[in-house]
Amino acid sequence: MIQFLDEYTYMNPKTTLDHWNVFKTVIEQGSFHKAADHLGRSQSTVSYAVNKLQEQLGATLIEIRGRKAVLTPIGELLLEDGKAMVEGMLQIEGRARALAKGHEIRVRLCIENCVPQRRLFGILQRFKKHYPNTLLDIEFLTPPALLARFDERQADLYLMSQLPPGGFGDELCQITLICVATPSHPLAQQARPISRKDLALSQVIKCESGIKEGKAESVPDSFTSAVIWRFNRYDTVIEAITEGLGYGWVPECMIQHELDKGALVRLNLAEGAQRSLQIQLVHQNRHGAGPATLYLAQLLKAA
Repeated sequence: MIQFLDEYTYMNPKTTLDHWNVFKTVIEQGSFHKAADHLGRSQSTVSYAVNKLQEQLGATLIEIRGRKAVLTPIGELLLEDGKAMVEGMLQIEGRARALAKGHEIRVRLCIENCVPQRRLFGILQRFKKHYPNTLLDIEFLTPPALLARFDERQADLYLMSQLPPGGFGDELCQITLICVATPSHPLAQQARPISRKDLALSQVIKCESGIKEGKAESVPDSFTSAVIWRFNRYDTVIEAITEGLGYGWVPECMIQHELDKGALVRLNLAEGAQRSLQIQLVHQNRHGAGPATLYLAQLLKAA
């Protein structure tokens, strides 16, 4: 018989994670007998754990219909909470075991924002399988912000095209930037090759910071325009150009769809229509890096 307790008696938890785990397993397996086999316990031990849980909660969670254990309305509401507690504890225990083996709590990765995000997802899936309890912080930044992060030692790994002074990196990939605009833009409709003077009379959309960030500054651009709009994300730059707000150089791999459907076109520049950025992997401290950081670096280099 379940004893209903006054709410003010609940000063400390009366239930245990083991009770919740047994309750969850009974529902997942469909019966006390199958749950006992799954947990490697006797059926009486399983029944005792569920009954104890119900007694401590003052609520009936499970009913037996025929040979099947089914949830009561209260049980349906509490099952997900119980699952979350059990899974949370499993994560804590797994993280503790990983830390005891010398694995990092967290790996921080800073990436230049010209690197397509979709290239990373397969790498991150493989990283998660090997280090499921390691937290991962990822930032997409402009080159000046990346250099500032490096100076401030804010990350473990960097994917960047501009190396810090005296820095070394491993070459990963080359990103091609092309100069584009909408088909209706005056530069796109110009018959002759576009000169620097033509560009100077039109608004350019750039992906960079509009202010100095730390000690890092943007690389000087030989193509200048009367009006410059700056955004710190390439996806925003692409959207602005697609809306007809100006022209600009953007990663070709990010706009293939827009090029294919004709929303954007390559501009016929007399010179400088295409640029390349060599993305390199830079360690903040390779010799002091932990196993998770080194494994992520290995995945990035192999991609």
